[in-house]
Amino acid sequence: METFSIGDLGVFIGTIGGVITSILIVLQKSSCLKIKCCGMECVRDPALVKKHIKEKGEPDTPKSKEDLVLEQNNP
Repeated sequence: METFSIGDLGVFIGTIGGVITSILIVLQKSSCLKIKCCGMECVRDPALVKKHIKEKGEPDTPKSKEDLVLEQNNP
């Protein structure tokens, strides 16, 4: 087995941390009522999640180029 350096360990930990963070972000933005992942289970109200997103000013879905052009032409 080949030895590894502290830099290799840092890259490994950073990669694992990035994967876990991206999974948590996807779960947070999902509109599922019940979420089961890695032996954990969560039941929540998707309406509250959407309300929170609207309060923050984030759009529900990304706008397409056509929508942006229409908005520019019709102020």
